[in-house]
Parts: sequence; structure tokens; C-alpha cells
Amino acid sequence: MKLSKQELEAVIAASPRSFVPFNKLVLSPTYQARPESPAAPQPLAELAASIEAAGLLHNLIVVRGARGVHEVCAGGRRLRAMSLLVEQGRWAENQPVPVLVVQAEQALMASLIENVEREALNPADEFAAFARLIDGGRSVEDVAAAFGVTPQVVKRRLKLAAVSPALLTLFREGGIGLDCLMVLASIDDPARQEQLWQQLPEWNRGADQLRRLLTRGEVESDRDGVAIFVTVAAYEAAGGPLRRDLFSDDGKAYLQDAALLERLAVDKLQQPAREAAAEGWKWVDVRARYVYEDYVRHGEVRRTRRAPTADEAARHAQLEGALETLHARMEALSDDDGDDDGDENEYAALEADDERLQAELSTIDEALAVFPADLMAQAGCVVFVGARGTVEVKRGLVRPEDRDAVVQAARQATSGEPTTSTALVSLPKGGARAVHSEKLMRSLTAHRVAAIQAELLLRPDVALAALTAHLAAKLLKDGFHRYRGGDDALTVSANETHEGLRRESADMIEAEAWKQMEQTRIEWTTRLPADGTAGMPWLLEQDRHTVVELLTFLVAASVTGVDGTERERQSTDALAQALGLDMRRWWKASAASYFNHVSKATTLAAVTEAAGGNAAAPLAGLKKDGAAAGAEQALAATGWLPRCLRTSPRRSETGRARLDGGDMEAEPGGEPQDEESLDASAR
Repeated sequence: MKLSKQELEAVIAASPRSFVPFNKLVLSPTYQARPESPAAPQPLAELAASIEAAGLLHNLIVVRGARGVHEVCAGGRRLRAMSLLVEQGRWAENQPVPVLVVQAEQALMASLIENVEREALNPADEFAAFARLIDGGRSVEDVAAAFGVTPQVVKRRLKLAAVSPALLTLFREGGIGLDCLMVLASIDDPARQEQLWQQLPEWNRGADQLRRLLTRGEVESDRDGVAIFVTVAAYEAAGGPLRRDLFSDDGKAYLQDAALLERLAVDKLQQPAREAAAEGWKWVDVRARYVYEDYVRHGEVRRTRRAPTADEAARHAQLEGALETLHARMEALSDDDGDDDGDENEYAALEADDERLQAELSTIDEALAVFPADLMAQAGCVVFVGARGTVEVKRGLVRPEDRDAVVQAARQATSGEPTTSTALVSLPKGGARAVHSEKLMRSLTAHRVAAIQAELLLRPDVALAALTAHLAAKLLKDGFHRYRGGDDALTVSANETHEGLRRESADMIEAEAWKQMEQTRIEWTTRLPADGTAGMPWLLEQDRHTVVELLTFLVAASVTGVDGTERERQSTDALAQALGLDMRRWWKASAASYFNHVSKATTLAAVTEAAGGNAAAPLAGLKKDGAAAGAEQALAATGWLPRCLRTSPRRSETGRARLDGGDMEAEPGGEPQDEESLDASAR
């Protein structure tokens, strides 16, 4: 049967819509009118992301095959994009896919119309059509049913339809990708959407760059421990502003008032703090977050082991005996070379029993480890929110002014035995060996410099301020400040730092920040005239935006600050604070990057700080390399950073309270700093 183009289009339009599980779809070897072009206009990964977020904008055209299989005759790239989603675990294998079913004799022509003759509806026009349907009185559910998509997909398309008309026009023309449009759609203000898009240089516009710019200063509801602890619902009820990401599967929110969030956390921590105070501590600090630097000069009281009660001793012995028997059986099964499924099932059951019994044994051991009451009366604790959103208590901290009293109490508790009394109290000592070696410090600070360089690419305002401040210090200050140059954050004399960073750290070439700078360097090298003397005439011909882009990159490329010494302040601190630098975006603690290069004690301290003592305890009995690997695993999701990579905010007491009724005091060994002095130090 031969049909005209118009008749076939009518057939396609009238073809039944259906849903077919993804694993029942195959690319037709017979009815494809045109193979996929190797140079596809939209990358497959980008197409997959758009399908995941906004649904399938154009249904696949299929013919029925044998045993429930459907052959795709139009939509091969979409099928491959969906295959990518399944491979990456973002879609289920049986994910329903909307299709149009045609007869076999119509399939090839249908494919031809789809791929060649028929102009596909622009996605922006489809977004607008959805909006018109809703404005006309149709419900989201009705529209979803009519188009064979979920209500969530309809809501996402409505959100996209509300994007700035100028940006939608740009989208129609191919000037902005769907992934970028989805990021911008999370903002309700069209003017703000356009502003953010214009803020990025033309050569560095992408979804990731937009997302970083958009979320600066916001708190992620699903990653930040304090946000998890407070809950988005409680934050909203308190009037906290937020921005929701409609294109995330879990309804992710970005909280915009960090100070309110921390106050809510402190309020919620009051009951756990009262419980901690009832234990007998001299003081209790309540803080939304535990900041290691604030307590680095505090000593610590160590636990002692009390005698178990008769019941505890009996149960402890019983558990040890049960574990010994269980381990013997597990060893016997391991030595058995048989392939008996029953043995495998028994071994799995024994493993579960082992975990349960070990947990109970640990609970008893923890109950036997106690702080001496006389020492508790001279020490305190900090109640805070851990990285995973749970209440944590750091016990046994000794303020500098209480050291003498604690030492005296320890001597009295141990009848004056110096060895024993010293074991009860750990006090920081002056002149102790540095935690980080010079080589490691140079590597860590090199990564910090690389991150600052990459962040500066998005902040021409900060780059211009840094450059101006540097030149003012050189040309307008007295001779001492003009020439000393020791704390300079820029090398305006055009000393190149990029290759130097690579030499400082073995893994630098794998760092995303370094890669961004390298790519930007290549792009500018290509754009600039080959003849160096032609640079100024070329720049005079460019618009102001281009000149500012180039200046921003050059300032970023001149940032220096690699230092092999641990310091209270780094030369890049002012830049880091101005940028709101979060090194968790750029660096991750691993065995290779950090734990292999520090002492085992430092490794355990890091795990304790980020994940708690229970996470650190199993690592204490391992060799250094085992502890390093265990620390990497324990801290994988915490975002922990060594002190030298943390960006210190302006000092405030936001999110901090105290239950002992005392006034806030100066940091040990120093005077309180007011806002004016802090501003001066940042400069």
C-alpha cells in the first residue's frame, strides 16, 4: 500500500500512543531511513540528561516485533541516550517509554518523515504549548495523561516555559543548551536568569559553571549536615528563604539564610546539651558546627576503664565465647573447597551474627570507658551537628585557663604518680612537630591556589579588586610595604604559576581546577595574535567585555601562595574569603592525596573529627597504610578538609551559645578582634 506524505503524517498522528518497557525496545535493522550522523548536534550525554529531566520530547516510532519486542524505526539517538541512562543506573531496565506504533508497511516512510522531511517541533515551542494548556484550564494530571508523561515531567516543562523569553529565543537558536536552561529555570526571576547567563564568559558557559555561580553562598539540603539535622520543613516554617531544584529526582533545595539555619540548629541542640551538662561537666558549648581551630589550644581528659558489674562481666565473657565459637565455624567453612549453596548461606548468616555480637560487645566496652568525675568538674564538652546530620558530643576538652586545675586533679586521682596522672590528661605543647611536612604543605597549598585561580574565572569583580589592591600597596604605600612583597597574593610582574603548581603536586594534572585553567589558557592563546607586539592593537579593537575576560584570566593565572610552612594565615586568605572558596568542590582527602603523608595519629584525629570516635576506633589497630585506606573510606562522604584548606569566615558568634552562663572570651593567647581589625587583616 502506497501512501502520500500527507496521508502518512495523518497515520502517524492517529497512531496509538503506548508505553513499552525500555528492555523491550531494539533499534530496527530494517526500517531506519538514515543512520545516525557521527557528528550529532547534541552530545549523547547531554541528550540523556535532558530526557531524564524533562522527559522524551518526541515519542519513538516503533513497529511490533516478536515476543513483545518493538523495533524503533525513528528515534535511534534517543534510544541510545536512554541506554546510557540505564547503563549509569539512572533508569530502570523496565522504564516505560512512550511510543507511537505504526504498521510495518508504513515504518520506513515514517522514519523518513521523522528524519528528513518533517521538521520536529522545537522543545521551546512544546514547553509553551504545555503552558497554554494549563492556562486554558487543563490540570497537570490531564496534560500528563494526554502526552504520555508523568506529572513531574509536565511541571518541569512548565518551569522551562517560564524562563526568560530572551533565553528561550536563544535556546531556539542553539545559543544555550537544555542543561543550562534547566539550571536557570530553578530561579523564578527572569532578569536574574539573564544576569547569571551574562556573568559567564562566552567561552566558559556550561551547566556546571552556572550551577557553581548560582549556588554560591547557599546550603544544599541533602549534603550539609546542619541542613539535614534541622530539616527543610523546619527551616521553611521559620521563614527561611530557599530555592528548589525541580529537576532533581529528590526535590533538592538550596537554603539561602545560613545564619537562620545555624540558629535553628542551636535551638534544637539545647536538649542534648542539657543532657550533656547533667553528666557533670564544668562547661558545655553548643555549636551548629564543630570548628577544629577554635579548640586547637584546648587539652583533653582521657577516659579510664571502670570495673564492670557482675552482670556486665558475665555478658562480656559470654559474648567473647560465642564469638570464638562462631569464628571457628566460619574458618572451617572457608577451608571447605565445596560449592555447596547451603554452606554459603550458613556463612552469610554467621557474618550477620558476628556483626551483631561485635556491636553488643562494643557497647559494653564503651560503657566501661568513663571520664574521672574529679577531672570532669574541670573540663567541658561541645555539642554540635556532625557531617551526617546527627548530634555529636566532643567530651573532655580542657580550656587553657583550667590546665593547672586539671593537672592537680589528675595527680590527686592517681596519688601523685606522674606517669599515671599524665596518662589522664593530654595538653598541647609548644614547639611540637608540625602535623604536615613541608612537601605535603606545598602540595596542599598548590591545590588551594589552583582552586582560587579557577574560582576567579567567574569573578572579574574580585580579580579587579585584587589587582587594584596589589598595585596600590606597591605604588602608594611606604617603602617597607612597597618592596617587602612577602605576603603578596599576585605576581603582577607576569610570573607564570601554572606549571609551578604542576610541579608541586604529583596529582595536580588530575585536578579539575588545574584542568579548567589549562583549557582557558589554550583558548586565549588561540584567540590572541601570534605576534606579541600586536596584542595591544588587537585589544583596542575588542569590546570591554572581552578585555575584562582576558584580564580576569591573567589575574587568576598570577595567583601564587604555595607555602611549605603551616601558618595561622595564608597570603591567599583574603582572596579565598572574597570568593567564598569551598575546597570541597576541588579537593578530596584520600590515602594518596593526604593520609599516606601524615602520621597515623593525625589520620585518626581527622576521622574522629569528621565521622566520630566510633568510626576511628577500628582503625587504631591497623598499620599505617591500612588506617589510611580506612580513613579514605570513612571520610568519603564527609567533605573533611585539613585546616590549611579551610576558608575561615569573618569571626562571629553566629550559631554558638553556652550553657554555663559565662561571657564570650578571647581566643587563648590573643585579644578579641573587632570587625575593623578583621577587615584590616583581610586586606
